[in-house]
Amino acid sequence: MTRAELYDLVWSKPMTEIARQYGIRDQHVAQACDAYDIARPRAGHWQRVEHGKSVETAALDNKNHSPETIIVIEPAPGKPGGLQRGDYGDAAKRCAA
Repeated sequence: MTRAELYDLVWSKPMTEIARQYGIRDQHVAQACDAYDIARPRAGHWQRVEHGKSVETAALDNKNHSPETIIVIEPAPGKPGGLQRGDYGDAAKRCAA
């Protein structure tokens, strides 16, 4: 998925739900966010949302990476999960386990 798509995803639902949806660990989602300068919701964000309280959403910083940069999260060879970095242009890559 693109950086912009991952940004939208992490601000739309908790990372544990994202990880479960894609069959990966939430730590790998967090690593991808950190590697590509995607701000994540702070601790307590989803509890505040659940209780109808106001929350702040950080903007996507495009200083170091383009919003169209493709991010692939998949298990590294010989490891139970990992992050592969790269800009694959128009390739239709999706998160995979």
